[in-house]
Amino acid sequence: MQDVELRPAAMSLRTSFRRIRSMTRTHWLIFICGSLIAFVWEIFQMPFFKPGNLETYEQTIRCGIASLGDGVILLTAYSLAALRGGHAWPWQSDKLPHAIYFGFGLVVAIAVEMIATSLPANSFLSWRYSELMPHEPVTGLALIPIAMWTIVPALTILLVRFARAEPD
Repeated sequence: MQDVELRPAAMSLRTSFRRIRSMTRTHWLIFICGSLIAFVWEIFQMPFFKPGNLETYEQTIRCGIASLGDGVILLTAYSLAALRGGHAWPWQSDKLPHAIYFGFGLVVAIAVEMIATSLPANSFLSWRYSELMPHEPVTGLALIPIAMWTIVPALTILLVRFARAEPD
């Protein structure tokens, strides 16, 4: 009986490892550069959030976890854009892959912000804004996280283009 329950999990792990092994240098650069840039952004945007009862090291750990999630979002956005423009789209002038890349990040950022701020305040996945956070007047969306998803993806693509003279 236990064999039947473990088999789908083992197959899922095999599939995950196969995907990780098939990642190109560009994929890794997107994930690593994006996560590092996002981590710096996450640290510097902390005054715009209420820390609750978290210690400084706990805030840093949360920023690290969030930046890894941001890296996964950037990697997914890159991969979705590659479906339209091929894996070399960052080096090409076709606008649609770029729009997919930036648009996906913005949509995910807006969804995450809406969900996280609607969860109970004591939830690990929730956060609240400080009075310093600027808001968009019509929808009330926080502007710092929205700015992040225009600046961090752009810097990530620039670094990836700088790190590689040619695409994979």
